[in-house]
Amino acid sequence: MKHRAYRLFAISLTLIVLAAFLMASCSLGKKPSDPSHTAGTSTGASPTPASTVPPEEHNGEGAQEDPIIPSDKRIHDLMDSMTLEEKIGQMLFLAYRWNQDGGNVLEMDDVLEDTLSIYAPGGFVLFSENIESIEQTVALIDGLQAQSKIPLFISVDEEGGLVTRLNKAPELHSTTMPDAYTIGLTNKPEYAYLAARAIGAEISSLGFNMDFAPVADIFSNPENKVIGRRAYGTEPQLVSDMVSKAVAGFSDQNIIPVLKHFPGHGDTSEDTHTGAAWVDHDLERLMSFELIPFQEGIEAGADAVMVAHIILPKLMDDPVPATLSKEVVTGILREKLMFDGVIITDAMEMSAVSAYYEDDEAAVMAVLAGIDMILMPRSVEEAFCAILSAVEKGVITEERIDESVYRILRLKEKYGILDSSIQGPDPELTLGSPEHKALVQEIKNASKKD
Repeated sequence: MKHRAYRLFAISLTLIVLAAFLMASCSLGKKPSDPSHTAGTSTGASPTPASTVPPEEHNGEGAQEDPIIPSDKRIHDLMDSMTLEEKIGQMLFLAYRWNQDGGNVLEMDDVLEDTLSIYAPGGFVLFSENIESIEQTVALIDGLQAQSKIPLFISVDEEGGLVTRLNKAPELHSTTMPDAYTIGLTNKPEYAYLAARAIGAEISSLGFNMDFAPVADIFSNPENKVIGRRAYGTEPQLVSDMVSKAVAGFSDQNIIPVLKHFPGHGDTSEDTHTGAAWVDHDLERLMSFELIPFQEGIEAGADAVMVAHIILPKLMDDPVPATLSKEVVTGILREKLMFDGVIITDAMEMSAVSAYYEDDEAAVMAVLAGIDMILMPRSVEEAFCAILSAVEKGVITEERIDESVYRILRLKEKYGILDSSIQGPDPELTLGSPEHKALVQEIKNASKKD
């Protein structure tokens, strides 16, 4: 305990020094060294909706007149202790796949340590380049958390089927779970629950606390190149039933499920990884089709949603990727669907954004749209400095930053991340367990029945 207290004191002292450095660097236009250019491409419902009231309204006399629950007070107290730079850092969700020599990043190095110290991000996502063996993956995740004053969301794209990171590392002996479409063919939502619970147990055993899954898109366009069998099916009710059960399965293993790709990527013929993608539907069509699985997933308890970079011209005065659109993020997800959880962008380095917007411009647009966390900007320092500058100039209010940081910390509190209180199962016994392999075969058999 003394060692941990000393380490946290050292980290806090370092962050104070680095905050001053960042203020000077951003204001002078100088950038700290940035590992983000070696990163790669990534592919809830609130218990207290009124809790996004800015923290200052809970202080002083107001707090005495309207007491808040202890966990809520803890979050506000933590926010009161944070610098503006630390708050902005919580809104960054970073990745680091290859080091400066082009090698896979499998352990903590100086660049990664500096990134965590300088920017204090709120989340980190690992890819197959970061995962080799049980011991190595556990050590890397432990190192990421040990270097962070506020514990991180540690996420992964582990959907089953083609989109898997664990199965790319043979030494992990993880379970190769069927894709969502195969699970949908069973017409039994309980299989979506069991598959998500199994995946949740396996990634939890390594130290992950979040999964960028389940996919809530509907595979409604046969020409779609990016979703396909990643979706549970072609009809909204089937997909909704499966998504709702998957949300429960992940949550039961203390893994935060992230619904994606809002407001629905299943009817595009283009791929946002490689360029602009358009959906020519109006709000009535979306509410009666694409948005149903997201709505039901939120009602089932999903606390996080990932927004796609698709363009919906019928919903926007100025056609932009949905991640940068206030009409979509705030107008539809927040106000129409009443979602008060954490909203995350898809990877900002994807061409649908990066080919048309500079990193600083896109970061500010995302925050103004209502985004809480910016995933994988090409340049971490440009995104960070742009948001900081926008707050200093009054383009973004600090109250707006506080709204996002509150949601982020509230979700970390809900899942025990702030206390590091959740211990996953034994990875040696969990990864590729006989029970999980038997479930795979059972799903495959059920999917072939009429």
